[in-house]
Amino acid sequence: TAFTGAGISVESGIPDFRSPGGLWSKYDPFVYCEYNNFLRSPHQFWQMARELALQVHHANGGGEDISEGLKEAEPNAAHKALVALEREGLLSTVITQNIDSLHQRAGSGSVIEIHGTMATASCIQTGQQVEQSEILRQWAKFKKENPDARIETDGWTPRHPQTNGVLKADVTMF
Repeated sequence: TAFTGAGISVESGIPDFRSPGGLWSKYDPFVYCEYNNFLRSPHQFWQMARELALQVHHANGGGEDISEGLKEAEPNAAHKALVALEREGLLSTVITQNIDSLHQRAGSGSVIEIHGTMATASCIQTGQQVEQSEILRQWAKFKKENPDARIETDGWTPRHPQTNGVLKADVTMF
């Protein structure tokens, strides 16, 4: 069994959260990732999540237009090394704190994501799940309709396409 955290994905262009200049230096996790606060002000979480998504997008060569999708981080040598160990029968499971799905994209067969995943989001009213692509579709539409909007102040929150309920990323909150 291998246990991984943020450090394994840094080489893929995903910053860790706790280092100087990391996400927590700008966004207090007990505000932006606290569940009761999310229920009151979900746009705060989505402000932080979009900034992180754009940071990864830009680090991987993406421009300002997101209508064709975000440039995603790619699995790096460390992710691939764990897959190789699994194929040799030396590793059975990866337990990760990461929410980036890079272990699965690298080919790991058994991954336990203890902090959840950004690959999906669920309606907080019904629990109905959507893929990340639905959130991106809504965000791109919002950006097109509001070209002067700034992430820091726009108050945007994705909603479930059928229920109109607020979507919460399927990640652990405090």
